Amino acid sequence: MKITEFSNLEQSQTDSRPSTRPISASDISCLKIGKNKIEILEKKYNKMLTINIDDIKLMTWIKHEDTYEVTFEYKQKFQDKFFFDLLSGRLGHRALITQIAQDNFNYNYQRLETIKKIQNGEIIKCRKRENNEIFVAKIQRINHFLIERELQINLHIAQNPHENVASIVEYYFENDQIIFIYPYFSGGTLNQLVNSNYKDLSKIKVKTIMKKIFSGLNHIHSLGIIHRDIKMDNIMLEDINDHKSIRIIDFGFSAFKDNLNYLCEKCGTIGYFAPEIINGQFYNQKCDIYSLAQVFHMLLTGNPMFDRNLNRQQIIRLSKNNLFAIDYKNVKESKAQQLLFKMLDFQDKRYDVLQCLEHPFFFKTENLESKIKSVETLKFKSPF
Repeated sequence: MKITEFSNLEQSQTDSRPSTRPISASDISCLKIGKNKIEILEKKYNKMLTINIDDIKLMTWIKHEDTYEVTFEYKQKFQDKFFFDLLSGRLGHRALITQIAQDNFNYNYQRLETIKKIQNGEIIKCRKRENNEIFVAKIQRINHFLIERELQINLHIAQNPHENVASIVEYYFENDQIIFIYPYFSGGTLNQLVNSNYKDLSKIKVKTIMKKIFSGLNHIHSLGIIHRDIKMDNIMLEDINDHKSIRIIDFGFSAFKDNLNYLCEKCGTIGYFAPEIINGQFYNQKCDIYSLAQVFHMLLTGNPMFDRNLNRQQIIRLSKNNLFAIDYKNVKESKAQQLLFKMLDFQDKRYDVLQCLEHPFFFKTENLESKIKSVETLKFKSPF
């Protein structure tokens, strides 16, 4: 951290030693967030403090009547405390909490109910005490190397948001747990959508949903991330009445595509695996396309591509050899069949996201009637 003092003579000094003294509430400060730094102006002393975000391990926010009290805990084992008036500190507060861990989850949130138990923890519904807004918290024990990778991927996405990808709102380190806070999506998962009203899911709605998923997946891939667990339960609707409000969620199995150490791992969900993953080969972002083909089939037919009566080992054996069964009874449109085949091909021939989006399945069919009317017809005189 650098401390720069500005005098009335426009001269400045730089001190590389950390500022360990607390700043009193009377020294109300201004906060400005940059890409990798925080700039804090101490009004009383006319000093500008520049803090590298990467140097901060934890921060604690306490909201008083007209101020925020924030304590930074550095990786070098010292602390700084500041007070910001609500007017100048609010934007900084919102920007910072998506980038730096906090340690006061139970102070800020009330636990409501458990949504799902997961291998390393649980996913719960919670209410923010400040404004009663509902959120989802993914709570995990910090006992696995994948946690750090999931954190880095979530932060990368939060700093590069997309309308079809769920971003963390903030995150916490408490005791031996890491807690990711996400928006609450009341529309439920695609699985719930298909199970509740598959017959009302028109082909036009399926096209819209798939286009939104591809758009979100294209953004994820453009950030250098492979999701590796695309499935019906990891795609949600923000609102139950809006099939356009698609959000891709859960980056617990995700990896950066440039990290070859992770790109031969067998991970994901049985029934969605690409054959290259099952076979222990090096793979790329096209494994997400194969998984998404299973989602596409479910949306079109209401049924999984693998028979529900098959056991785990039977599905794995079929996946190894890229064997699957398309429900042609419910996938009659040739363009839908063609797109499915391109998404299910072996890795070197499989379509990527952009190729899928450019497929004729997503093009509007020309109206035959208007096409006929546009053709000039010959007029013959009647011989009678």
